[in-house]
Amino acid sequence: MKTPKKEYTYRELVSPESISDKAHPEANKAIVDEQDVDDEIALQEIALKALNAKKPVIVSSARIMMWSFDEGTWEKARVIRKLADAIGAEILPIFDTRPEFPTVKSAVEINPFHGDLVIEHNKYDVAIFCGIDCPYADVALKIIRAGSGIYTIALCGNMGHIDASITLRDATIDKLNKLIAIIGEIKAKGTH
Repeated sequence: MKTPKKEYTYRELVSPESISDKAHPEANKAIVDEQDVDDEIALQEIALKALNAKKPVIVSSARIMMWSFDEGTWEKARVIRKLADAIGAEILPIFDTRPEFPTVKSAVEINPFHGDLVIEHNKYDVAIFCGIDCPYADVALKIIRAGSGIYTIALCGNMGHIDASITLRDATIDKLNKLIAIIGEIKAKGTH
C-alpha cells in the first residue's frame, strides 16, 4: 500500500519562528509581558524597568555604535548613548560577523548568534536590544528567554520582537528621545 505524500507549505520567514504565541504588535502598540498595550504605557514600563535594574545593558549594532556606514547612524548612536547615560547602562556593540572559533572570548566578544553568552556571563539583569538587525535579535532573544531569567526589552525600528519581555515597534529616534524624557521625569520625581 502506498503511503500518501505529506503536503508541505513553504513559508518565508523574516527570522526564526518565535517561542511566544503572540502576534507582532500593531502600529502605535507594544507588548509588555505578553499583553498588548499602547506605546505610551510601554514607554513608562520600559523606563521603570530600566531605572530599577541593578545592572542594565544596551546591546546595539556595532555598525551604529562604532562605524558610520549608513545615513543617520551618528544620530542613532548619540540617542543610544543618551539612553545609556540616563539609566546607567553599559553598551555592548554586537557585530554582524561571527568571531573566530574556538578562540572567541565570550566575556568581551559578542557572537551575533549568541549575544546571550556575554549577557549571562556579565550578570546583567535587564538587556535592552536597540538597533540590531532583526534576525540576530530574534535568535538572541529566543535563547535568553528559553535559558535565563534576564528581562529583555526590544526597541525595534521595524515590527518588534515578540520573544522579548517588552517589545516596542517603530522605535524611531523621536520615540527614543521621548523615552529618555520620561526617564528624566521619573528620576526627577523620585518615583522609581
